[in-house]
Amino acid sequence: MAGMDATTTGETIDEDRLEDFAGVFSLIDRDGLGHIPPAALSQALQGSGFMDKLSADGLAAEQGEAMDVNIFRECVVQAVEAAARASLENASLKRGAQKAGLTLPTLGAALLGILADLRKYAQTVKDFRLAHNAKEMSESLTAREEMRRLRNISQRQEQDQHGVQEAHMMQAMEFNSAWSQNMTEFERQAREIEEACRERQRSEYESFQEKLRAKESRSYKFSRELLLMRKSTDTLANQGRYDEAHVLKAKADRLERWERMKLDNEHKMHIATKELQMRQQQELQLEALRRRIQRGREEHKEHWLLGAQRLMQSHRNMLSDLKSKQAIENVRAEVAVKLDLAASRAAGAKRAPHHAASRVDSGLSSLSVRG
Repeated sequence: MAGMDATTTGETIDEDRLEDFAGVFSLIDRDGLGHIPPAALSQALQGSGFMDKLSADGLAAEQGEAMDVNIFRECVVQAVEAAARASLENASLKRGAQKAGLTLPTLGAALLGILADLRKYAQTVKDFRLAHNAKEMSESLTAREEMRRLRNISQRQEQDQHGVQEAHMMQAMEFNSAWSQNMTEFERQAREIEEACRERQRSEYESFQEKLRAKESRSYKFSRELLLMRKSTDTLANQGRYDEAHVLKAKADRLERWERMKLDNEHKMHIATKELQMRQQQELQLEALRRRIQRGREEHKEHWLLGAQRLMQSHRNMLSDLKSKQAIENVRAEVAVKLDLAASRAAGAKRAPHHAASRVDSGLSSLSVRG
C-alpha cells in the first residue's frame, strides 16, 4: 500500500501510520522473518481490544500460514471497522455518533492495545528487552497519536471557520440579491407612478387649453375715445360733411385696429400666463412626487445598509464565538486527547475482554501458555 488510503471509519492511512504498523509488526516478528503465524496474528487482534478470541481466530485462519505486514495491517483495520460498526449499531446513532459522545475505535488505539498486550506478555516471560522496546514504541506512538489528533483538531477548526465564512458569504449574497430585487421593484414602481403623474398632467393641461380656447369667441371692448369717434363720424355724415366724416372714419379705423391688436395681445398674454401657471403648478407637483420617491429610495437604501451591517455584525459575532470556543478547545486539547485515547482503549477493553489463552512467542515460533 503506497501513498495514502482511507478506512471506512474515516481514518487516513498515511506514511506515518504505515510506519506505525511496520514498527508494531517488527516487535511481533522479532526474528525478522517478514511474516508471523496465524496464532500470533490472532493474539495481536485480541490484544487490540477490538476483537474477541473467536473472531480473531477465524480471521487469522482465513489468511493462511504466514502473514506479512500488509495482511497484519488489513486485519487490524478490519477489526477496528467491525468494532466501529458494532458500536454504531448498538447505540443506534449512525448519524451524529460523535455529537452524542460515543467514542469510536481508532487504528492508533488498536496499535496501542497490541503494544500494551505485548508488553504484558514480555513481562510475564521476563523478556525485558521486548518489554522495553514495546514501552518505548508505545510512548512514541502515543505522542504521535496525540500530535495526529491535535493536528486533526486544528484542521477541523480551520474547516469549521472556512465553513462558517462560506455560509456567511452565501447568506450575504442572498441578502444582497434579495435587496437588489427589492430596489429594482421599487424603481419600477417609481417609474410607473411618475409616468402616471405625467400622463394625468398632460390630460389636465389639454383640458385646460380647451377651456381657454372656448373663451376666445368674445366681443371686443373698445375705448370711449373710439366709440365717440364712431358716433361723431355718423353725426358728420348725417350733416352732409362727408370729407370730415371720411377723415374721422379713417382715424377711427386705425385706432380700432390698434385697439384690436392690443386686446388680442393682452388676451394671448393672459392665456400664456394661465398656461405658464398651470405648467409651474404641475412641475411643482411632479417635483414633490420625485422628492417623495427619493425619500423612499433613501429609506430603502438605509434599511439595506442597516440590514447589511447587522448581518455582518452577526457574522463577526458568530465567528468570534467560534474562535473563542476553539481557543478554549485548544487549551484543553492535550488533556482531551489523552482522555480520548484512554476512553478509546477502555471501550476496546469492554468490547473484547481478555481470557486465559495461548500466547505466541513469534521469535521462537512456538506457543507458550500465558498466566
